[in-house]
Amino acid sequence: MMGDSFIIAIDFGTAYSGYAFSLTPKEEQIDPFLKRWGKELGLDTPKTPTCILFSEEEEFLKFGYEAKTTYTNMCGGEARKLFFEAFKMALYGTTLNRDVMIKAANGKSMKALKVFTEALRYLKEDALETIAANTEGRRFIASDFTWVLTVPAIWDPSAKQFMREAATQAGIVTKGTEDKLVIALEPEAASVWYKKLPAEGFITQNHGGDSLEHSPGTQYIVVDCGGTVYETIDITVHEVLDGGALKELHKASGNDLGGQTVDKKFKEFLREIFCHGVWDEYESNYPSEVQKMMYDFAVLKQEDEDVQIICPFNLGTIAQRRQEIEKFFETVEADTRGRVKISGLKILSSVLLTLRFKKIYIYKYIWSFRV
Repeated sequence: MMGDSFIIAIDFGTAYSGYAFSLTPKEEQIDPFLKRWGKELGLDTPKTPTCILFSEEEEFLKFGYEAKTTYTNMCGGEARKLFFEAFKMALYGTTLNRDVMIKAANGKSMKALKVFTEALRYLKEDALETIAANTEGRRFIASDFTWVLTVPAIWDPSAKQFMREAATQAGIVTKGTEDKLVIALEPEAASVWYKKLPAEGFITQNHGGDSLEHSPGTQYIVVDCGGTVYETIDITVHEVLDGGALKELHKASGNDLGGQTVDKKFKEFLREIFCHGVWDEYESNYPSEVQKMMYDFAVLKQEDEDVQIICPFNLGTIAQRRQEIEKFFETVEADTRGRVKISGLKILSSVLLTLRFKKIYIYKYIWSFRV
């Protein structure tokens, strides 16, 4: 069957989402194709913002960059439209059912299930259209594929079931094809990929040159740090078994203090520089410029050097030394203190970090727990 070897994997993130697909025959090594986003805005990114726009009648309008651009350019009279972003966090720490409501940017509420369903429907249809465009117009349907949908490991079962229900309503799977939807935990997905890489791809000490897949008995920590707005931090401990299979040594733990905490600190920093309400007025009057600035900051979080961010409209150039930016991470570290202790296990030849801000800060902190 085609669905046994044709795969579409959706990374449905809190701040950004995207997908990759593979049409490689099952017996061959997977060669995934990653969709790129933002060309209409002069961007080339592996993900698009996880935001969605509905009409006041709750009809789907736009998703991703198009939704955000349309929303930021709206006039006051269009405020009746419903704009949602970072809505994935509504599933964190909440017992969910079909009737749970979430609030849009204008304060109006809508059923969370419909918001998630339409977001997944958009990604599904875009993926099928992209595949058709890259296969000489060959038409595929959803049931031709095995679908993989990633979720945070710290979500409870009701949140995972909620995502499965949304995927079903989005037409990703139907009755009789439910087995073609794989709900994958984000740290496990990262671990499966990274264990195939050469050892030099890891932050590691006292580790040989073999990849993790060929190192049975190796125990390691996966720290999945969401580096963008509103993401979570998941911490999991894995062991490589004979044959390359993975064993979870400790269940996932974590919190919702991902990259959003760093971003909040950055905004507080801007507010201190531009005092007397200047920054608040700028944020209110020029939302698209603020979005661009925060996007630039998200990119610069991956750097380990002094950074410089250009503020438009004569707000000036903001420069922060690395030591000062490092303070933005202290809130995350302080909340994690006491939750993680590395002892007992003969761990740890390596610590694997899957994150989207520079790993040196988090690595130094995690390594300090060794006893």
